Order: sequence, then C-alpha cells, then structure tokens
Amino acid sequence: MSLLAPLLLLGLLGLAAPLVAHLRGREEPRKIAFAALRFVRPGDEVVTMRRHLRDRLLLGLRLAALALLALALARPVSSGRARVAVLGEPHDAILLVDGSLSMSLRTDGLRALDGAADAAAAVVDALPPGSRVGLVTSDPSGPRLELSADLGRVREAIGEWLAGGAPRAGAWPLDSGLPVAAALLRGDGGRRRAVYAIGDPTARGLPSLPEAAGPDVPVLPVPALGSLDALPPVPEHLSLDSVGWEPARDLDPRAVRVWGVVRRHAPGPIEPDNLRRVAVAMQLGGEEVARADVMVPRGGEARVEFTHTLIGDGPSPAALALVELTDDPLPGDEVRHFWLAGEDELDIVLVNGDPSEMRAHDEVFFLATALAAAPGRRLRVHGLAPDQLEARLREPRPLAGVDVVVLANVRAPAPDAAAALTRRVEEGLGLFVTVGERVEAAAYNDRLGELLPLRLREAQVVGTAPGRTENRTEGLAPANLAHPALRGLGDDLGLLGARTRRLFLLEPDAARAVDVALSFTSGAPALITRSHGRGRVALLTTSVDRDWSDLPLRPGFVPLVERLVAYLDASQQGAAGAVLRVGEPRVLPGDRPATVITPGGERLAAVPDGHGEAVFKDTWVPGHYTVERGDDEPPLRFAVQVDPAESDTTLQTVAGPRIEGDEVMAAARYPRWRPLVLLVALLLLIESILRWRLTSRREQTRAR
Repeated sequence: MSLLAPLLLLGLLGLAAPLVAHLRGREEPRKIAFAALRFVRPGDEVVTMRRHLRDRLLLGLRLAALALLALALARPVSSGRARVAVLGEPHDAILLVDGSLSMSLRTDGLRALDGAADAAAAVVDALPPGSRVGLVTSDPSGPRLELSADLGRVREAIGEWLAGGAPRAGAWPLDSGLPVAAALLRGDGGRRRAVYAIGDPTARGLPSLPEAAGPDVPVLPVPALGSLDALPPVPEHLSLDSVGWEPARDLDPRAVRVWGVVRRHAPGPIEPDNLRRVAVAMQLGGEEVARADVMVPRGGEARVEFTHTLIGDGPSPAALALVELTDDPLPGDEVRHFWLAGEDELDIVLVNGDPSEMRAHDEVFFLATALAAAPGRRLRVHGLAPDQLEARLREPRPLAGVDVVVLANVRAPAPDAAAALTRRVEEGLGLFVTVGERVEAAAYNDRLGELLPLRLREAQVVGTAPGRTENRTEGLAPANLAHPALRGLGDDLGLLGARTRRLFLLEPDAARAVDVALSFTSGAPALITRSHGRGRVALLTTSVDRDWSDLPLRPGFVPLVERLVAYLDASQQGAAGAVLRVGEPRVLPGDRPATVITPGGERLAAVPDGHGEAVFKDTWVPGHYTVERGDDEPPLRFAVQVDPAESDTTLQTVAGPRIEGDEVMAAARYPRWRPLVLLVALLLLIESILRWRLTSRREQTRAR
C-alpha cells in the first residue's frame, strides 16, 4: 500500500476540531431571576460545573470521519502484478486506448475501461524521466494529445473522457487508431519511440495490432485488466445478436413473423445440457406487446420467434429486448431496434441474358434461388427478357417502382435504353452487372461506361496469362469485410473454396472511387461497387451461373446475394434495409434540407451538398430515427443498432512485448480511496442521526 498524495495526511491535524468543539461547545448558563434570590447572601460559595467529555460516541464518529477523509485525500493505492515492460531509457510514447463498446465489460465489478485508465497511469508512472507521452483513443471523438513532457495531463484527459460517458456504443477496432498514433510519433528520429496499446484481448482489441507501427516503433500490448501472463477469466454475459422479420400472410394479411437470436457468451466449448432461461420482450412504440422465454445453452445461441398482427398504416418503431437481466456484465447489447411494416418489399428485376433449359447453365437460376432463400427479407422478384427491359426503359416512367435491376450476362442495351438506365441509377436505382459470353467490353464501355465502377478490358481464360500457365482456375481471396455490403459477416464468408475458370479484366482508373468487396488470389477484382448519383452499381467480373465459375455453389453465395441486394437499395426507404451500425453515416437523397429526429427527440438539420444528397453522421445513439423531407414527400425511417461483433468477448492469444535494450516493469496500481469516501459518507449519516436523537432527548428532558 502506498499514497499518491502523502502530504494530505496533514489533514489529520484537523482531528483536534471535534475535540475542541466538545470541550468548548457547552451552553452558557442562563440567569433566571426569581423572588427567592433576595434571601441569598452574595458571599455564598458559587458552585460551577467542570468541562468534560459528555457525548463520547458522537465525538468518536466525528473523529473517525475526519481521519478517513484525510486518508482518502492522500489517495492510497495498492500495487499489483507488473502489466507491461516499458523502455528503460527516455523516449516518446503514445498511449493507444480502446474506446469501443466491449470495454464496458465488467469483470469482478470493474469495467475494462476503468482498468485501462489504471493501466495507463501505471505506464505513465513507469516512464523514465525525460520521456514524452501522448494519447490516442479508438473512439473518433475521444481525446487526442500530442507528445508532451507533462505526463499528468494524460491522466486528466482520460478522467474527463470517462466522466463524459465513455465508452460509447460504437464498434471501433483498436487498430483503427494506430495510424493516428504513428503520425504523432513522426519526427525526432534521434529518440526511441513506442506505442503502448491498452485494450481487451478480443479479436478486435489487442490481437488485431501488428508488432510495429513503423520502423523502430514497437507496439507494446497492455491488457486493461490483469497481465498478459495472467488474464482474468471472461464473465458470462448475454446479447441479442440479430433480429429480422417477414410477412406471415399464411396467418393474416397484416401478420408479421419477428425473430431474434439470443447468444450466451461464455468461455470454453458449447455445453448443450447447461441451459439458461432468458426472457425476450417484443416492443412496439415503446410498449411491450409480447414476451417469451427461450433456453440458451452455455456458449451457444437460441432463436426466439413472435407473431404479431399490425394495426394501422405505415412502419412502426419496434424492438426486441432481453428483459429480467440483473447485472449483466456487458450492458448495451441486449436491445435491437428496427422498423416494422405490413408492406415493405424490395422490388428486384432479373434480366436473363442467356436462358437455358439446364438449370446449372441458366443465367439467373442460382440468383433467383438465393433470393428466395434469403432469410428475413421481403423481396418481390420479377424476370424480364432483354427486349422487355428495353421496352420498360422507354416508358414515360422507366422502371417505376423497381429498386434493383440485375443484368445477368446481358448484351449492352440500345443507346436510348442505356441512357434511360443511367438516369434511373442517378435517381437511386440499384444496378448489379454480371458478365458472361454475351457481354462485349466495347459496347458496355460505350453505352454504360459512365455507370460501371471500372471499364471492361477483355475476358481472360485463367492460366493463359504470363506466369500463370500452371493454374487452370483462379480462387477467391478473403473477403473485404470492411465493405458496407459485407460488414458483420463471418471471416471466410463461405466463399474461399470458389474457383473461377474465366473472368473479365478491368481498366484501372484512379479518378473513379470504387470499393472492392471480393478479389481473386491474383489481385484482380472479383466484385466491386461504386456510387453513381443517388444509386449504386455492383460489377461481378465472372459469371453467376456454372459456365465460368462454381461461385453459386458455395454456402456463402446466399448471404452474399442478400447483403449485396440490400446494399444496392440505396434509397432504403423501406424498413427492411434501413438498419445502420452505430456511427455509420446515413445518406439522405434529395436536394432540399431535411430534419432528422433522433431517438431522444432531438431535431437535427441535414443539408444536402452539391451532389444532391445529405450525409447524416450523428448516429451515435441506438434507436429509431425519422427523416422529415417536407410536406409533399413521405418521411424516411432508419434504425441504428450496436455492432454484434462487440459482444464477442472470447479471449485471443496476445504476443508479449518485444523490447530491445533496457526495460522497466510498470506495475498495476489499484485505487483504494473510493471505499473510504463511501465510508465517510456513511459515518456522517450516522452522526447526523445520533446528533438528532441526542438533541431531541435533551429537549424532552428540559420540557419536564
């Protein structure tokens, strides 16, 4: 045990104050004149009462309260095991602190983020004299401090950050703050530099970091709780991972079927026989309308389902929530918000450019099958021939009511039809282009080159390129899970075994901002997307049937198609696609200012830019949002949910720090003054009650 402010123990001198008050705080005797005094001679001996301690219990309480207060102000701390080794010579250090939702996990009553603050203090105290320190957090709105020799300001900044409500509901991987930390360490090449990363040992925490942030800049992991060789066990907690709904017209025209997945997070393997009863409530408009119990195995998940008949028109704010939870170690992931409507379908048009009686070679068979199997989606799928598509594009209102068009190995439309298709995409239509034998690069580039993410070059048979003659197929590289269409899916996506025999190469264009969702192992793009006006366009550089690839046979094909179609619905006016992660911006189409009503009732303005759309970024609070766009346009609605990845608290292996040269061990310091403050408050309460009782008793005695 040690004291951070030992000089404040001088406050113990104040213990004399209650003693003096007891000795000198007696009431002065009052003179009462009455007639018999005339018989008393002035020379009689006067008897006085000596001063002595009377209310010893009251005095003891006051002395104890003052002594504990002085001890608390001295800030006693106890030292624990060493958490990390710091460089043993003066150097520049950046503290990188995890600020994501998972840092609100409580272990033995202590939040991970509070433990991170203690770990940061331990690192700062262990830095050799002459060192400079800065601060970065993964929270975009968290504190950022440049290098300074004033080490105490890091503690102050972290304290203010915690007092401001950190951590928020956002999901920011710890490595997202590493580029900022590396930028703050640039310069002063003569000094040693290091990044001390403080976070939890989860997949998005410490294990996500590389060993170095640059040349001679090691990244030294510091666990928020415990030490690398003695991590505390992860407590069991519950989360509501996902929700979905679909019309249940087999029961009633207005009925909907709502489902949710409850996960029971616990270390170790799944124990099917170890079941826990969990209550799940369905809420509409903030009121509970149904409740059900579900049995969840330890380390596993269980599905709960509700059936509800909607009353009235328009979407209703709905939510599924875990209820009757007491002291869940990780709060904030037990509620999922969404909008619920009786009619909310996504209209998709599949244009078959190469129909075949053999299903495996029919261009849209696998697409239509995947869309029909997509869970929780309300899709209305139509099939058109290429000439029917051109006829629809020549109507006064081309493709009215259509949300997404899929051109599956279709010859380039006629110039006038292609121009109409371009205008519809600019207005918000989603377009998905897959290639094949009927796609001619020159015609597509000439008529739809403005729409395509990148212009087509030529179809390439795998194995004919120089240096690849030994390969007859091309595999898929791991998916880019940071792409908006794939966010939240599994690591391998179920597509890694896909093989492609033929693909289209693309013309590089640095002026076009494109997002690559899938790539081949050679580095060639497989699935790329790009925004055009208010709409979005996706291009698959191989076929979607079995002619060129076995992609549609892979288990990840269904979730890929489902996510991609939802992403291409750029307007997202329906309840189905209007779900964002916390902190994810919402694009609002329209050239007029809009008003966004937040879950707390706050009204925020969204002003469009020169491209005819507004970007609303203030989505930090989970819940229901409504966008008012004027009296002549229907409101837009969307929901914001926490990222389920933050609920995964499975411990991952963290490599120990690698330090060249001298090192100093930074021991953990655990504050012990907080219980003392609570004890002081309790003693003052008891003292007040005792003083009131003594005063009342004396007044009653005098009244007699």
